[in-house]
Amino acid sequence: MLLLGVGAGQSLPPPRIGDQPGFTRVVLDLPKDTPYTLEPLGAALRVTFPGQTVTPGIHFVSQPELAGYVLEQHEDKAVLILFTPQGVTPRSGYKTMTLAALEGDGQRLVIDLSGAFVETGPLPLPPGFRFVKANGRRFSVVVDAGHGGPDPGAMGPVAEKWVNLEVALRVRRWLQEAGVEVTLTREGDAAFSPDKRTDLTQRVALAQSKHLFVSIHANATVPVQADGWCGLEVYYFGPPARPFFPPPAPLTPTLPVALAPSPLDILSTVTQPGALDPGAEPDPKDINPIPPQSLPTPTPQMNSARRMELSRTLATRVLSYMLGATAAVNRGVRSSDFFVIRYTSVPAILVEMGYLSHPIEGQNLREANYLDRISYGIARGVLEYLENDHPAE
Repeated sequence: MLLLGVGAGQSLPPPRIGDQPGFTRVVLDLPKDTPYTLEPLGAALRVTFPGQTVTPGIHFVSQPELAGYVLEQHEDKAVLILFTPQGVTPRSGYKTMTLAALEGDGQRLVIDLSGAFVETGPLPLPPGFRFVKANGRRFSVVVDAGHGGPDPGAMGPVAEKWVNLEVALRVRRWLQEAGVEVTLTREGDAAFSPDKRTDLTQRVALAQSKHLFVSIHANATVPVQADGWCGLEVYYFGPPARPFFPPPAPLTPTLPVALAPSPLDILSTVTQPGALDPGAEPDPKDINPIPPQSLPTPTPQMNSARRMELSRTLATRVLSYMLGATAAVNRGVRSSDFFVIRYTSVPAILVEMGYLSHPIEGQNLREANYLDRISYGIARGVLEYLENDHPAE
């Protein structure tokens, strides 16, 4: 049904709501040249129309991106408040455009809501990073590009194993520029063994005598939830606990040279659904696993309680800087029992850098600029941890 543009002096009609893959569309029919202001409030987006009137009311929608909306009438203005479970900020969560009315001389204000609307532009050129409190110390870090070889990981617009590798290579460059020694668990499409347990064991073994272990993954969920699940989360090994949500760190550049965008030509497009990544739905084999006989007996570098505390601190630093660099949805710092963070002898985290199964976020993870932002956030969080939190030897 076509709606005519609203004439001057008439009450604005309620917004029209459309459910789209990965986002919710809100359309308001307005008189021509109607002024409005948009105010992102975190859990809501407030839209104000000076000189307009509406019929006040509360309306429930129950979409992942829009729980509902409220129409309010103030003395000289109409107000629409959109309640957004995934959140909105000045940098993320919504997009707008103004179109001509379908009929008549009015206009349409279109507001698209999605947690996957994030910062995907080029990363600002960062200056050099140098250690101050930790000056003179030599740090060594293992960066694990999850999956590889016969194990593609999660599937979406790209195979997870390629995204993980692209980010791991970028993180290595950021850290090396700051003087950190970096060991990658893989530098191409390979694995230590086609047997998953053996492969993970060999990755963990590389952490011996190092300072940190950082495992990089992308997430996925079942198709019925794919439109609504997006965002960043970081895991550390520990007992079950409620996730907590650190605030985004300011994007204050302190690292050396901006990475040139890569076309990611190596990324292969896949369309069939794949197995869920352990970060989203842990495989039973990776929950409380019995250590294989080949797993080296760690040389204790710190007790388990201290390692858990430092891993939690590292996870908080990394997630905070990833959020600051991307403005993505904050899914929190979480504890889990994943193999690669349980059986390391050093502080260890597993990064989930977004959902390949989400219609929009999966495409974000194909963008070179976005992967630069993700890798900057990981590296910057690691450097801040080494500078401020890692104990002296």
